Amino acid sequence: MRKRFGVAVGVLVAITCIWASGASAATEFGSHCLANEAQEEESYAVIQLTQGGAPTAAPVSGVVTSWKINVIAEVTFSLPQQLKVFRPTGNPTQFQVIGESEMANVTGGANTFATRIPIQAGDRIGLFANGQFGALFCAEQPETKTPGNSIGIILGNPTIGSTATLATTGSEALVPVAAVIEPDADNDGFGDETQDKCPQSAAVQTACPVITLSSTAIAKKGLVKALITSSSQATVTVAGKVKLGKGKFATLKGGTQIVAPATISKFILLFSKKLKSKLKHLSPKKSLTLKVTATAPNVVGLPTVSKLKVKLKGQAKPKR
Repeated sequence: MRKRFGVAVGVLVAITCIWASGASAATEFGSHCLANEAQEEESYAVIQLTQGGAPTAAPVSGVVTSWKINVIAEVTFSLPQQLKVFRPTGNPTQFQVIGESEMANVTGGANTFATRIPIQAGDRIGLFANGQFGALFCAEQPETKTPGNSIGIILGNPTIGSTATLATTGSEALVPVAAVIEPDADNDGFGDETQDKCPQSAAVQTACPVITLSSTAIAKKGLVKALITSSSQATVTVAGKVKLGKGKFATLKGGTQIVAPATISKFILLFSKKLKSKLKHLSPKKSLTLKVTATAPNVVGLPTVSKLKVKLKGQAKPKR
């Protein structure tokens, strides 16, 4: 039978809230009604089917990072409740279970719980409980009821991945849960605002690592040897460019290597025929400037660049 926890205080207010301000791109949707009833000693889940003509589905895709539930103040004990995310199947009486939160202890007043559940636009949210009082819902009072509110009831505990079938429906009732959805730009299952400090990369949730390159180079006969170190493991590419005069350039390739942190990696830039010829006819009192560039992309694809210049002395033999 139903269990009413006390006389509802004030008005049962149903709110479907969608917001996104300049400082936040999070979206909140669902109902902030005041939970006042549950089915005693039953194991079941409730899902919002209709809500007075207002949307009941997630308006955006992302990650649910928190959920909220309000309970009448007369409840002074804990009521274990669990958020469930349901996806429509095309059959109005069946929903696939996409995700769920940890079981949370709800008490009288406003309750907020952190979670991490990927969600798509169009998904629904609901509650599950199998304790003494079952899943909470808002039973509207005659003086405050809103036409068009209805919930679906699923018997038992539908598990993630299963398809749940409605056992019955109830009118003049609301599911008292609202969810906060954060964007998930890299699709790693972590909310970009409060859970993911590197939303540009699915491989990292901590602060995006910054790669620092250090380089030095030594000119030898026919080549330049570049020595590269990196603050963290990185794929480093080394190349060089030198002006030959009259708008002509020589481009040297040092190749690509994986550079481990705290190690020195050697890159060899062999002189091209054009450069050798130029140096061969250039006075030893003169030199060309080789610009060496070491490049390494970080986890978000942005390049870290280290540049240095190497003087290449002329090799022409003095005339007798």
